[in-house]
Amino acid sequence: MARPISYRIATEALSKFPKQELRPDYQIQDVLKKTLEARFANYNPSKEAEELFRARSLQMLQENRFMDRYKLSGRMLEPNSQPTYFADLVREIEEAPKRTWFERLGKKLSGMVRLQ
Repeated sequence: MARPISYRIATEALSKFPKQELRPDYQIQDVLKKTLEARFANYNPSKEAEELFRARSLQMLQENRFMDRYKLSGRMLEPNSQPTYFADLVREIEEAPKRTWFERLGKKLSGMVRLQ
């Protein structure tokens, strides 16, 4: 039996999702793929419109359409309490997978002890 179009759209969108470097053994596309397989295991054609809506939403997320439509800038990215918070967070996420065991241990210990 041929798979419905909503299934094909969703699997194509999931295959294009970027791989997460922070936790390479736990990818969001793998989790969503299992959910998709479970939903389509006992597929009901009367729910095709709902499934197509879900698949198109997933496709829009993958294509960053919402990021283009709702740009974040200015005060939203620079809170008064800690103006460099988001820049520091992005830098930390990019650096984390490349750290050695010793560097990870040092970060963990420095996080436990805070001197002010």
